[in-house]
Amino acid sequence: MKTLKLIFCVCFAFLGLSFAQDVSKPRTLEGLVKQEDDFYKFLKKNHPIFKYQKEGRVIGEIRLSDRKEEFMEISGGPLFAKDNGLEHTAVTYRLPFESFLDLPNKFVGPKKCGECHPAQYKAWERSRHAKVVRFPHELTEIGGDMKKPLYNSQATALPKGIEASDVFVMIGTPRTKYGFIDNWLVRGTYHVENGSFGKLTGNLVAGGNQFSRFWAEFLTPEKAKQIASFVPNFPTTMPEFGGSGSYVWGINSYAATYRKKMIFQPASAYCETCHTFKFDFKSKDELYKALGNSKELQKHTISKGISCEECHGAGAHLYGARGAGMPSNCERCHQRFVYNEEDAKLNPKKPFNSYFKSANPACGTEGAQMYSSAHYDKGIRCSTCHDPHEVTSNDWKDPYTKTALKKTCQDCHATQASFFQKGGIHAKDNCTSCHMPNMMSCEDFSAIQTPDFGGFDNVRAAHIWNIKVDKTAKTLNPPKGKERSSQVKGWTIARDEEGKFFIDLMWSCGRTSASDINLVGPGASGCHSAVQSTLPKKLHFTNQEMIYDKVMEWQNPVKEGYTKIITGIKKIDKTLADKPKLAVDKKSKVLLLTKKAEEIAEKLEKDGSWGVHGPAYSKKIIDEALTYIQDAQNILK
Repeated sequence: MKTLKLIFCVCFAFLGLSFAQDVSKPRTLEGLVKQEDDFYKFLKKNHPIFKYQKEGRVIGEIRLSDRKEEFMEISGGPLFAKDNGLEHTAVTYRLPFESFLDLPNKFVGPKKCGECHPAQYKAWERSRHAKVVRFPHELTEIGGDMKKPLYNSQATALPKGIEASDVFVMIGTPRTKYGFIDNWLVRGTYHVENGSFGKLTGNLVAGGNQFSRFWAEFLTPEKAKQIASFVPNFPTTMPEFGGSGSYVWGINSYAATYRKKMIFQPASAYCETCHTFKFDFKSKDELYKALGNSKELQKHTISKGISCEECHGAGAHLYGARGAGMPSNCERCHQRFVYNEEDAKLNPKKPFNSYFKSANPACGTEGAQMYSSAHYDKGIRCSTCHDPHEVTSNDWKDPYTKTALKKTCQDCHATQASFFQKGGIHAKDNCTSCHMPNMMSCEDFSAIQTPDFGGFDNVRAAHIWNIKVDKTAKTLNPPKGKERSSQVKGWTIARDEEGKFFIDLMWSCGRTSASDINLVGPGASGCHSAVQSTLPKKLHFTNQEMIYDKVMEWQNPVKEGYTKIITGIKKIDKTLADKPKLAVDKKSKVLLLTKKAEEIAEKLEKDGSWGVHGPAYSKKIIDEALTYIQDAQNILK
């Protein structure tokens, strides 16, 4: 029997059908974590960072991070596992179908999928999903010149001492940033002073590792001073950025504290969860031999980016891979949770909050936010509105995203849309302008995250929708009793009386974002941002109280009018009950007029904005309803 099994395996290997694991058995969390051990040992023995360290040429402390930490130990995972009788729990990250350490694998690459699925391939190929992992020479938007100063700054796509030959892939697009994974498949959290990484010369320095379009183009020293005029202690010089800063404006320190700390983390532990890539090596030995040689790694790369097989499984239906046929796997990258005991007490059905790196929700938490929304409870999921193949409708090189949608807000919210269509000061805006503000951050740049002012490191749209009209209630909050400072860890999204997440008025109306299409897209006014708005100065909102007072100017008259309608209808009903012998023709007229007034009241209730969606139109239909009521009362008199 053993001989037959050996022959069977050899035949499969000969035919190119061998694979790393027995797919008849499920992949386990423990197995995934343990899989990294050999790779980690190899890197600790061979990666240049440790040679620099041995020779005393490292500026900053090196902290080691691995899969065990990222998948099992963070975000309350051990606590949730204990409370629920589980061995381990991956709270923030999802288990991938395959890792780049699974060798050999069954990946065929997106072009093979495109042979039979051209429409889906074309939509995907022009989206940011296809561009978030690229070889240095593929950065066509900068002509492949990794040392070219960008956006009128001195910042370059790669930091000092790091050349294209030192890099396996670049992470990011011109919408936000450029980071790098080095040619040892380790996250680039460093730069080199007075030397070259490839030549092992100079000093390896913590941080100063990532280009940021936001810092280079928008958050200039002049813009920082403008923000500091209404945001206390906002940094205006590079030293004031502290650990987030760098040696030049436009490059920052991510997963590192400038000149103090850096993380040593294989791409298998973190990056590949969302910024994926796969090789066609036949064994780990082949992979290990290629490490340190970017060209060799690139030559053997069969797939990169969020491509077909990351959602549909390696080889998909061509091989019958794990997960073959799944319509999507959005949650793997877009549902990053934190287990929170306070949330579990407030709403036992929803014991998870959004993952935070500092004071803003982290990137990839769209699904975690949606989880505590009315939309989620009604069965709406990512693919309800999004086509996973076509996530980017506009040019991927733009600084903002226009999302391709297969379902829009007005498809379900016709009443609200009708108020907008009747004109008014917000008639030209999209629903997302107020209900989906850019709130999430891709980084942990606490120096510039100021949630109470709706800024400023916020590059992705919130998926909460529910706006709470309140003078002081805040969406984002530090732990109870802690200072409202972005330096404090453990921030969470607040819940309303029904246990749902909500958006406060500052985020809805007064935020600042350099990548929010509603603020910076074609024809946009910058809404009410005190930094970006082109509206009159009196409409530049620097605090939530200003916005609340303006909203009350719209809502109070509408709510008062609505109360009059309801009160009038009740009086008519009572009068009708006291006049059983009222003539039929008069009674029918009264009932018809009352019904028209009731329909208007129901329309105002269903709209739910109490005048914000259409102030003038709301007042108009209130006057109409009150006229019906007056006519009915005159008949009854």
